[in-house]
Amino acid sequence: MIDLHSHILPELDDGSRSLGESLEMAQVAVQSGVAAMVATPHCMDDRTRDVRWAVLLLRDALEEAGIPLRLYMGMEIFGTSETAHLLQDRKLFTLNNSRYPLIEFSFRSSGREETRILESVIRAGYRPLVAHPERYGYLQEDLGLINEWKRMGCLFQINKGSLTGRFGAAPRRLGMDLVERGFATVVASDSHSPTVRTPWMKDVQNLLYRQVSPAAAEYLLLHNPRSIIKNENIPPAEPEWF
Repeated sequence: MIDLHSHILPELDDGSRSLGESLEMAQVAVQSGVAAMVATPHCMDDRTRDVRWAVLLLRDALEEAGIPLRLYMGMEIFGTSETAHLLQDRKLFTLNNSRYPLIEFSFRSSGREETRILESVIRAGYRPLVAHPERYGYLQEDLGLINEWKRMGCLFQINKGSLTGRFGAAPRRLGMDLVERGFATVVASDSHSPTVRTPWMKDVQNLLYRQVSPAAAEYLLLHNPRSIIKNENIPPAEPEWF
């Protein structure tokens, strides 16, 4: 498996609190079947130097500890009106320097400003991967927005914790709907520690196998994530619309 959303870098955000904790997270991920992970600390503006340094530090530590996890650079970008310009100026990282930025938004809003931000990112030549859309209240309440974002060309990353029920009934219901209707592109851990919101992915892999299909699990956990980090084109899905 390839995990595209993780807060494994030490001391950069609300994720890992130390290098030792980052190594514990990596060990958990590997034991659950994860071969590669993208480090995606929370970012809104230019933190490229800090993120680059932390990735290099953790790569060296992984090699020294003998943990076979490939680590790629990225960010979980909080979308603003400046996001497109910052991406073009390379002051924000996409996922492994691909055309795919991972973009999150406020959990409570109308969704209209978010739509304008996504449009500006697409006009700038990027293909946004929207982080955990199933957790946004305005998407739960207005399913038409999901159709609109998909028609624009957006991709959707679903949290494993949403599918396993960690965030409650509404995110689980919408998350499963997005998977079953063909809207979801990627399922990722959004991991924050080795003990709470962990990078253990075997449970969601088993859930997808049982409740959807082995083919869906393969696409969401390996095929599509691999295409993203290799900057390959992901054809537009033809989902069952809401």
